[in-house]
Amino acid sequence: MDRIHRFVFEHRRSLAAVFAGLAVLTSLSALRQEPAGAAVLVASHDLRSGHVLTASDVRTATVPAAARPSHALGRGAAIGRRVAGPMRAGEAITDYRVLQDDALSGYADDAVLTTIRVDRADGLTGLHVGDRVDVIAVDPDGETKATVVARGVEVVTLPPSTGGTEVVPVGIVTTEKVALALATAALEARFSVITSSQ
Repeated sequence: MDRIHRFVFEHRRSLAAVFAGLAVLTSLSALRQEPAGAAVLVASHDLRSGHVLTASDVRTATVPAAARPSHALGRGAAIGRRVAGPMRAGEAITDYRVLQDDALSGYADDAVLTTIRVDRADGLTGLHVGDRVDVIAVDPDGETKATVVARGVEVVTLPPSTGGTEVVPVGIVTTEKVALALATAALEARFSVITSSQ
């Protein structure tokens, strides 16, 4: 034991240099390693509602494995699909954020996908994709009467039934004129939906 202590004491500077060198090599090796995470397809730039995805609209990003959406789409499944509501650059492409293939086929040429924000408590219970609804603008302060902004429009996307925020996006098919009216009403009102009689 004394021999070991004597060796360490006599060579302490050399040993310190060796250990310092090993620490530097270990640090450099850690920096060179690929970051831990999972690949996910994201929007490469801001996208408008109804836009048909092309290869230039998406890119692959690495995110922590726990942050990767469970229903993220691959490039092959995403290209050619329509965006269900506006998307920001960097937002993950999931099955919830795009419409099924040819979702607007069979509609009139002037049909557009419009996304409105609705409180979960305001008419979403029992609502299904394909239902026709009237969209009602309600003054949150109660100073003006509720008005029908869109009548008999078809629901094409709905949020998950649980989780997330209380105010959620709902995709409907309208004309551009109705979409503009909805956008204007949204500045001062909140929306409610009721099943349409049409």
